[in-house]
Amino acid sequence: MAPGDLERVLEEGQRRGLIGPAPIEEHVAHARRFGLAVQPLPAPALDLGSGGGLPGLVLATETLGAWTLLDARRRSTAFLRWAVGALGIADRVTILTGRAEELGRDPAHRGRYGTVTARGFGRPGVVAECAAPFLRVGGVLLVSEPPGSPDRWPAPGLAALGLERAGEAREGIQVLRQARRCPDDVPRPVGVPAKRPRF
Repeated sequence: MAPGDLERVLEEGQRRGLIGPAPIEEHVAHARRFGLAVQPLPAPALDLGSGGGLPGLVLATETLGAWTLLDARRRSTAFLRWAVGALGIADRVTILTGRAEELGRDPAHRGRYGTVTARGFGRPGVVAECAAPFLRVGGVLLVSEPPGSPDRWPAPGLAALGLERAGEAREGIQVLRQARRCPDDVPRPVGVPAKRPRF
């Protein structure tokens, strides 16, 4: 991959309305914080609600191991398929179109991942419920935290999903660990986690 390829790909995502208006350099710097929060990131990894590829495309180009970029919108996944081809990483990056609530119950994905990342996916209770089914025991969930946000991760709510906090947020990223296997009744059906968040 030539220098600048990643930025050009992300600029195309921004042109298509899949990435916000901030300078691409700021988006890339923020995405890199996920990789700084836990080193090395346990593989394989899944980016939940990947959208225009943040942080998934950035981390997949800068870390080793297999990545899965998941989004429910075909417009996003069409862009992501083009992007991984343009970046020359299609051999180790899988693009999935689907709902997390459904794919989290799929035996091909349930309990498989060492890392799940989430940036702007939803409220904490929604992120936790949709991410936990993908994680193997010992895996980590990395979630972008708004600056100066209060504690948004109550221990009882996390414990009900088999999750626990792994210390304070680092680099603006909250690190949660899958301490126990996710319960079989998680996640609830499509749309329910967003309508009735657990916390």
